[in-house]
Amino acid sequence: MAWFPIMIELEGRPCLVAGGGAAALRKASALLDAGADVTMISPRFDDKAKILPVRRISRPVEPQDVQDMVLVVDATGDADAACALRQACRKARILFNCAAYPEQGDVAFSAVLRRGDLVAGFATTGTSPAAAAWLRDRTEELLPERFEEILAQMESLRVQAKESMPHQHDRARFLHTCLDEALRRGRPLSDDEISEIERRER
Repeated sequence: MAWFPIMIELEGRPCLVAGGGAAALRKASALLDAGADVTMISPRFDDKAKILPVRRISRPVEPQDVQDMVLVVDATGDADAACALRQACRKARILFNCAAYPEQGDVAFSAVLRRGDLVAGFATTGTSPAAAAWLRDRTEELLPERFEEILAQMESLRVQAKESMPHQHDRARFLHTCLDEALRRGRPLSDDEISEIERRER
């Protein structure tokens, strides 16, 4: 399968997770981390699922439950339920993810790395979630401890550069140099260091 990596804004948007077991718990937790408004539907829920800040409906999932959802996740482990949800989502043009049968879905969940404004996803198109998690963890180990502060400074510098450097090429070179220096030092740059880079790059 040829997957296209894309980010989607889910803050406050309705998402459905069908199932109440361990797989459903993982999917619902990931959606909650993204700020989604999550509904879980299942005849039974694991104890851990019962404490999640989601809307729980205690009955088997039905195709009409997908209406008004932005994303639907099947974590029932039931092939018939997955097929019915997939068909309903295709008809309503709603994104669909299937935990047990990834090839049935339109979207795949990544192993997500979050550090401040950085959001990175690692996926193997369902081949090996463990490998994706390994890549995420190794990448996080490479980031400086103060990476969030560096990102915040880069945002500020980008705004300033737009005002003071009219040419995009000059802005890009300045910002890349600042980022390289900050990462090399493992911290945000001082005002003097930024001024020195600006003098060199002009």
